[in-house]
This record gives sequence, C-alpha cells and structure tokens, in this order.
Amino acid sequence: MMGIRGDATRWVLAYTLAILGDVAYYLVLTWAAAEAGGAGWSGLILAAGSVPRLLLLLVGGLLADRIDPRRIAIWTDTARSVTLIAASALTALLGVLPWWLLAVAVIFGIVDACFIPAVGAMPARLVAAEDLTRLQAWRLSGLRIGNAVGPLLGAALLPAGGTAAFAVLAVLFLGSVLLLRGIRPRTVSTTDDALQPLASGSGWLTVRRLRIAPLVIGTALSELPFSGPVGVAMVLLAQERGWHPGLAGAMLTAFSLGGLAVSLLMSTLPAVGGRLTVLGSVATTAMLLLLFGISADAVPAALCSAGLGVSSGVTQVICQGQVQRSTPVAMLGRVTAVLTLLTLGLSPLAYAGVGVVADLAGLPVFFTVAAGVILLSGLLLATARFGPPRAITPIAA
Repeated sequence: MMGIRGDATRWVLAYTLAILGDVAYYLVLTWAAAEAGGAGWSGLILAAGSVPRLLLLLVGGLLADRIDPRRIAIWTDTARSVTLIAASALTALLGVLPWWLLAVAVIFGIVDACFIPAVGAMPARLVAAEDLTRLQAWRLSGLRIGNAVGPLLGAALLPAGGTAAFAVLAVLFLGSVLLLRGIRPRTVSTTDDALQPLASGSGWLTVRRLRIAPLVIGTALSELPFSGPVGVAMVLLAQERGWHPGLAGAMLTAFSLGGLAVSLLMSTLPAVGGRLTVLGSVATTAMLLLLFGISADAVPAALCSAGLGVSSGVTQVICQGQVQRSTPVAMLGRVTAVLTLLTLGLSPLAYAGVGVVADLAGLPVFFTVAAGVILLSGLLLATARFGPPRAITPIAA
C-alpha cells in the first residue's frame, strides 16, 4: 500500500477480513434462520442482533478509550471466531435450531458494539496525523471490497451446509486476530490535564466538549442515505419503470465500483482536499440524486449511480479522515461510537422512509428528500472546523 506500511497495512487487512466475515455471516445466518423457523424467525433473529449493538455502542466507545483498543479488537474477533466454531459444532450435533441461532445473533451484536469503536480508535495510533485521511481511504476500500465479496462468499458457503459454513467464517475472524496481534500501536496517555474534563464523559458529551458536533453530525448525514435506503430505492425504481432485473444489480454494482475506485485513488494521493472539496462533492452528490430520480432510461441511471459512488466516496474519505484528525487520540473510541450510532441508529428509520415516501409521493420525491439530507450535511460541514484538535475547554453540561 503506497505510503501506508507495516502496522497500518496489517490493520487494513484485519479490518477487511472482519468485514468480509461479518457480511458473509449475516447472509448465512439469515438463510439458516429462515430454514430453521421461517421468515418470522429470520427477522426476529436479525433484530435480536441489532438491538444490543445499538444499545451498547456508546459503552463500547468508552471501553475503547479506557482500554487498549487493539486488545478489545483482538478479544472481539476472537469471540466471534469461538462463537462460530460453537455454531458449527451445534449444527453438527443438534441441527440448525432457532434458539441457538438467536443466541449467536445476540453475542455478535454485543461484540460488534465493542469492535466498531475499538477498530475506529486504532488509526491515530498507527500513522501520523497527515496520513490519517489516506488510511481512511484504505479502510473504506476494504469496506467496499468486503461488502461486495461477502455476499458472494456467503452464497458459495450455503451449499456446503451450516457446519462447514460457520467453520469457514470462524477462520476468517481468526485471520483477523492473527493480523491484529502483529500490530504494535503507540501508547496514548489519558492522564494529561487537558483530557481530565472528558475522563468520565459519554460519547455525546465528548463530541460536544470537543466542539466537533457539526463535523460528526454532518459526516453521519452525508453517509445516512447510502447506508442502505438509496440502494433499496434504486431497486424499486428499476422495478417501477419496467427495467430488466439485472439492471438493478448493475446499478448497485456501478455504485460500489465507483466508490471503490475513488477510495483506491485517494489512498495514493499525498493530499486529498479539504472543506472546498467536500462541499463540491456534496453538491455533486445531491445533483446526481435528483437526476437519478428522474432518469427515464437505465443507462443514464447507471451512470448516475457510478457517479454517486465516486462523489459520496470523496465525501466519506475526507470527512472520516477529518473526524480522526480533529479528535484527540484518547477520545476516538467514543467519537467513533457516536458517529456509528448516528448512522446505524437512524438507518432503520431511513429504510422505513423509502417505503412511506414512495407510497405517498413517488420514488422521485424520495430521491429529492435524500438530496435534501445531503445538502443539510453540506451546511453542517461548511461550519465544521477542519484540522487538528482544538484546545479542550470545559462548558456547561
């Protein structure tokens, strides 16, 4: 990886393996749950996994800042590997049963609540501040690769049966553990007087006292439409306009490839831009969403989709890098937890919004609303401070 070597490379590879395993796991779990108890159990099991993740994310962020995040990442990936080995054994001994699939989902939800902030707190311990944005570009490249390959891997494992499928997934998480164990991040002191006002603060209080709320909320809003709702709307629009089903998949692939291409490109650049670049990418994203909503032909829609992958990818890389740069290293776990909660926590509402808006006003209106959310994120990001952490000053709680 150009300019990113050693521990940072191992971190990116470990993160990519974890994402790949996680995405494939959810497909295998959904399939197994549906076979064991039908669609009702499938939905219940997936919900049981998501609830503890959302409820415990802020706790996970606090733990990541108080304990070495590398150790937490190792513990959580080890826990996932052991859980999947147990699932493989249970499949062989008892068959696929809803009750133990429910337990597996809950364990994964708890583990995710600790893993996400911990892995988000590690980059600033691995590279200099000027390399954080490029490292985020590599991370997002790994995320997109994992999201693209994970479903294919999960589908390929299904014919082998649950015993083999869970065992293979356990190996992926074990590979992540081995890579993480090879990392030696720099230690960070949390005893500095400047950090004491935040020593016992929650994630929300940390973001407020660091005065980075516009940056964090703006970043979350810029990602929210693309956490799933826009993809669903693309499929519904293709169906509504009578396009071939394969074109819906092609548009989603075009979006992913556009995002991957720009992430890989930005990971190699010495400088990737700042506020003006972000505002330009936000404006482009909003315009492309409006154009997609009124596209009458599949080819222009696919081009818009690829463009959306590029423009939203630029925003995501720079903003994620700026969140890392603007946060003291000892606070990154809590800030990562808040950012994740704003995206994951609001995504169910955004999913529901697709159907409600589509039924009441039509899909073009949904894309207009999504463009409005992106523009709102731009207004917040225009007021955000881009740069190193500012001095911490106590304010009224």
